[in-house]
Amino acid sequence: MKKICTLFLLIVFSTGAASAQRLLTEDFNYIAGQLTDSAGGANVSGGNWTPNSGTGKFIQVVTGDLTYAGYVTNPAAGSGRILLDSTTKSAEDAFIAFDSVKENSVYCSFLLQIDITDNLFKHDTATGEYFIGLFSTTSKSSYTARVYIRKGTVANTFNLGIAAVSAGTTPVNWIASDIATGTTHLITVAYQFIAGTANDIAKLWVDAPVSSTEPVAQASSIIVGSEPTNLARFAVRQSYVSGKGGTPKCAIDAIKVSTSWADGTLPLQLKSLSVTYNNNYAGLSWQTCNEINVEKFEIQKSMDARSFTTIADVVAKNANCATTYTYTDAKALTGIAYYRIRMVDKDGASSYSSIVSVNGKIPLSISVFPNPVVNNLVLMHPKAAPNASLQVFSLNGKQVALRNIPQGAIQTGIDVSKLVNGNYIVVFTNGNEKQTLKFVKQ
Repeated sequence: MKKICTLFLLIVFSTGAASAQRLLTEDFNYIAGQLTDSAGGANVSGGNWTPNSGTGKFIQVVTGDLTYAGYVTNPAAGSGRILLDSTTKSAEDAFIAFDSVKENSVYCSFLLQIDITDNLFKHDTATGEYFIGLFSTTSKSSYTARVYIRKGTVANTFNLGIAAVSAGTTPVNWIASDIATGTTHLITVAYQFIAGTANDIAKLWVDAPVSSTEPVAQASSIIVGSEPTNLARFAVRQSYVSGKGGTPKCAIDAIKVSTSWADGTLPLQLKSLSVTYNNNYAGLSWQTCNEINVEKFEIQKSMDARSFTTIADVVAKNANCATTYTYTDAKALTGIAYYRIRMVDKDGASSYSSIVSVNGKIPLSISVFPNPVVNNLVLMHPKAAPNASLQVFSLNGKQVALRNIPQGAIQTGIDVSKLVNGNYIVVFTNGNEKQTLKFVKQ
């Protein structure tokens, strides 16, 4: 889903990481079946989700993930997503709890896919219908930060809007663009607690640009009337108004709730991972960004790139972007050794880096693999001297990527997933020597 941590993905600086807190990660790591125990249902969530109201159209978990580039959570093998529908007024509503938030901001992100719009309210409605909201610890009816939906201005599109409470109290503020069906979108909802009365703000973004700090909201709504004392439940809702429309027939997946914008929208990233050869010993060096509630990095080693064993743990610093770690394997190289890093969050969630390798024999010339490449290009090269670098040029001579190589490294990776398809030249500069090689991006 969402779900693979890609090496060498460049992202911008993350601030305030040390104080941020992940409150919920929900990947629907359940078997297929009814989400809750309503009417004696399967309750595949094991009670994580609480039924709220409705006696029919019970929410179902189905196999298969939604995916969105750069959005990372922690799915298990065979994890699924939930389906909402709105063909009956008695459809089930449900919520999942998280640690309560009563100050600053809470951010909720999730993946949404809508394939048809026939069941939605017409575009000319001022309100549409809401299908996402937040509850306090004591409420199952006072929805806050409500996400509304209606048809778009053209066929096969829809609009999303936000209201701090009900549309009858605070008008819906709609994002001023149509959103395409048949594709997965990243939705982020925020609620900001502000000192005083009747001034808290609910905010909404769709497919927000990558940023470590909160961008200007695409739509927002200031609360009218009483404000919630806290927020502690993420709720989904199914509703239908005869002859008008209702909430969407849609799939929802990969819910994250956090007190940080960056944590709610961006994953922990490895900006770089290198392996160095040092007198027949392997040294790892990696740099991270967006560390929030990370517990440790497990160093795993293999001799066949298939069966890995943990050889060491490195405690996470949870510092700002460009945090660098190093580790030297105490066992001398006897041939090719493969390494990867397992990144473990404090809540037990984890993800893996790509695999890097080092050989006791130092290469004399550069080589790349795979070639053609789709995402990550790995360059094998002679032992790097101080200030060694890797550059990638398009055939018209424009530099499209640059990576400084740690001294002693003999293998370096670079993310080329954002490059347009075509032929490129990689240049390895090592002291006074330069080596070049052509590769193909697919």
